[in-house]
Amino acid sequence: MAMKVLHAITGLEVGGAENMLVRLLDAGTREKFEPSVLSLMDPEAAPYGTLAPQVTALRIPVATLKMPRRHPTLANVWGLCRSVRAADPQLIQGWMYHGNLAATVGAWSLPHRPPVIWNVRHSVHDLSLEKPLTRLIIKLSARLSRLPRAIIYNSRVSAAQHQALGFAAARAVVIPNGFDTARFKPQPDARVRLCRELGIDPARTLVGMIARNHPMKDHGNLVRAAGLLRERGCDVHLVLIGSGVDPANRELCELIGALGLEGRVSLLGERGDVPALIAGLDLVALSSAWGEGFPNVLGEAMASGVPCVATDVGDCTWVLGPHGIIVPPRQSEALAIALGRLIDLGSDARRQLGQAGRARIIQHFSIHEVVRQYEALHLQVGAAQTRRRPRPSAEVAHVRHRRAV
Repeated sequence: MAMKVLHAITGLEVGGAENMLVRLLDAGTREKFEPSVLSLMDPEAAPYGTLAPQVTALRIPVATLKMPRRHPTLANVWGLCRSVRAADPQLIQGWMYHGNLAATVGAWSLPHRPPVIWNVRHSVHDLSLEKPLTRLIIKLSARLSRLPRAIIYNSRVSAAQHQALGFAAARAVVIPNGFDTARFKPQPDARVRLCRELGIDPARTLVGMIARNHPMKDHGNLVRAAGLLRERGCDVHLVLIGSGVDPANRELCELIGALGLEGRVSLLGERGDVPALIAGLDLVALSSAWGEGFPNVLGEAMASGVPCVATDVGDCTWVLGPHGIIVPPRQSEALAIALGRLIDLGSDARRQLGQAGRARIIQHFSIHEVVRQYEALHLQVGAAQTRRRPRPSAEVAHVRHRRAV
């Protein structure tokens, strides 16, 4: 009989954790697992449900608490317990801090107390950089971190950071993000299409970043690096994609104007054709200042055969391996130098570097391998619950701390 697994997540908008959940549901083994999803936010209220149609298209039920953005109410807590009882799961998988706490509270509402697994998708370089409510939730999670049977981190750096904050080290399991290399792949004609769509001179080097508008992504760092490259005679064009990264972004547009980059930056906002857009770029940059765990954009770009430059945040170094360049965060000069190095390589050398990066993703970070790791952990934790072992953390000991690749 298939194991009933309930996934509790904040919302189903476009984001790293949300995309990984959809990939896991899509590639999962239905003969062994019967998944359902509980969204704390209302999937019908923008932007919390962009991915909800993809989940329902998989014939996976989605329930919601319609929780307000900032603070849950007693009615939400009652709704959580009612939704969990209706799903009657044998295991609850939380996603991100709010989803993890919801999974724990929901499990308490059932008489058989199904096991709970947390999934932490965030790195914490400096706790003071987080919002006050997020800081409070992280501290509360640390106190409760011995309750789940396992805590999945998608980043080795994140696991170490959270353990330093008091999260139970004995529960840690590192499972990286996985990528669909059939969807994200080289497309020889993508660059021509992209230049034609955006009216870009094909002689320019196209440098892109896919990231929502948030201070941690530090778009200004990349724009300033592009300004430095332009001053040094590099004919670059930035293509910026993500929620809130559009012509309505006043702060970003003012910086672009101040650096004289008008006509050399395309602000595309959120797009549904990301695989084609990435494949059309010459380089992908990730300029984050903090907060990254295991950045999806790097794995997607590498799978698409596009070389990358990234700041040394989260597990960017692990993802890129020897096939990209890592620079310190918040240093536009270093970012410009790294991008310049790859530009100077020429298109043929960049293509070879991109091919090596794609091979790395196929070997170590394919969605099928990552799904296998999730399902193995779910089965082990579920089996431990059935046997009612007194120390369930021992059941997952041999899968924690995946060796570096």
